[in-house]
Amino acid sequence: MKIFKYILIAAILFILWVTEPLWFKKSYNVQEPSAVDTFVSKQDQERKKFLKSEIEKGKALEEKFGPKPLVAHGSRVPQVLATYWKETLKYPDSLTEDICEPIYASTKGWELVCRYKVKNSAGKLELRQDTYTINHGVIIK
Repeated sequence: MKIFKYILIAAILFILWVTEPLWFKKSYNVQEPSAVDTFVSKQDQERKKFLKSEIEKGKALEEKFGPKPLVAHGSRVPQVLATYWKETLKYPDSLTEDICEPIYASTKGWELVCRYKVKNSAGKLELRQDTYTINHGVIIK
């Protein structure tokens, strides 16, 4: 039985040795790229151009308006705006359901629209929607 194992292993190794040239068969015929390959490479080049132009636009906007505001942790509101609300609202603790749309660039700076509920002077919750412009970290309402 022990010798049978060795014969089987030797036979497997011999078969592997004989068939080795078939494993890494190299193809020397050079084919022209297919229509799909050409289309994919063209799309990749266009995507790279687009991404490069977007990066350049982003850098130009950051030079003009300062860095794009970051969103506060655990919130959907930029940190600058959360600080602004704490300083300017009469009841900043009553602020609920603060939802801000994505920040975009306008002619005046980084702009965003926020909807939120806050207590008014009568003590009742009031729904507000305001547009804020942020330029170099300063909020202009």
